[in-house]
This record gives sequence, structure tokens and C-alpha cells, in this order.
Amino acid sequence: MFEFRIPGSPGHAWDGDVLTIGRDPSNGWVVACPGVWARHAEIHRGIDGRLTIRSLGDAVVTLNGVPTRESILHWGDSVGFGATVGRFHLSAPVQRGLRGWEWSLWTTLALCTVFQIALILWLQR
Repeated sequence: MFEFRIPGSPGHAWDGDVLTIGRDPSNGWVVACPGVWARHAEIHRGIDGRLTIRSLGDAVVTLNGVPTRESILHWGDSVGFGATVGRFHLSAPVQRGLRGWEWSLWTTLALCTVFQIALILWLQR
């Protein structure tokens, strides 16, 4: 999942295959700001998981301040649509299923500590 954050507004999270961006309410992400076209840009998720942003028609999309027709997005990229600039982020990861690993790690560390204490006591005899 990824999200765009525009200063002064909540971020827009999304995890589909295609996201359309523009002023029109039919877009996946509606950006009603000056200079944004009705259908301004699209983001596609490739088979390899990479996200590619592409401007539609003659709309101008900037990536880190450089105008682009099509580019691969990277974490932290600054993306401009008209007069609006947002920042691209991957959503925070969620850790799941680590409780068993954590328990086994602490158990192993405790057993190693007990073994070391027993070894020290045995060597002091």
C-alpha cells in the first residue's frame, strides 16, 4: 500500500493496480487544486510491483521538480500536479506473526545464560 500526502490535507492511501488522479469525481484520487486537469495522471502497478506515474494528455506532472511523461515512483518522491505538490510514501509496514519467534529467541537466550552460569560454577570447582 502507498499514499500521497499534500501539505495541509490528509494523505490518500491506495493499493490497487491503477489509480487515476485529477479534478473529476470519477478519479480514484480527486485533487481539486489550480492547474489540475479533469484526468491529470495515472499510476500503474507493474507485474514486478513497481509503481509508474504517467501524465495524461498534455497535463504536466513533475517528479522531484523535473517535468516527466512517465517515471517510476520511489519512496519520498515529490510529485507535482499543476500547482499542487505532494509527497509519495509507502504506508507503514505491519508486523504480524512474530510472537512465536520472539518467544523462542528469549527462551534460547535464557537457556544460554543458565548454561553459561552452570559452566562458570563447574569450572570454579
